[in-house]
Amino acid sequence: MEEENIHNAFNKSIISWEAPEYIQHEKSWKWFFGAGLVVLLLCIYAIFSGNWTLALALVVFAAIYSWQHFETPKHVQVIVSRVGIKIGGKEYTYQHIKSFWIIYRPPHVKTLNLKSNSRYLPDIAIQLGDQSPVELREYLCSQLVEAEGKEESFVDGLIRTFKI
Repeated sequence: MEEENIHNAFNKSIISWEAPEYIQHEKSWKWFFGAGLVVLLLCIYAIFSGNWTLALALVVFAAIYSWQHFETPKHVQVIVSRVGIKIGGKEYTYQHIKSFWIIYRPPHVKTLNLKSNSRYLPDIAIQLGDQSPVELREYLCSQLVEAEGKEESFVDGLIRTFKI
């Protein structure tokens, strides 16, 4: 019964918005040509060095990445409630979230980031879409610890820069 009450409390939003699961970067034929050339050169190197497993892994990775490129990201409903944050069908209570930070540098980066208490769960990045970061920060500061001074990770910056 208590679990049902918590589930219902997640649906009573204080702040809510809809946003894509992730940002899909537009890529031109030049990007695909360059990426294909890099994969081809790495495969040639792998074959000449006798590393057939690497060559096969590169081909499989490139095929999966190309196939996924044509899928559009799903839009998810994000609900910030008095008990936690619900992203699509996943619910995170405040007691399971260690801290949060917002990275807001439009138009490139607009994310709410959550650090879980679990060391096995990676940081969660939620796209803000058109949600006001000021209003969101004000409310979350009353519920969670804000990790001040956090910026986009080096890897995330590379991914955004190279449109991976």
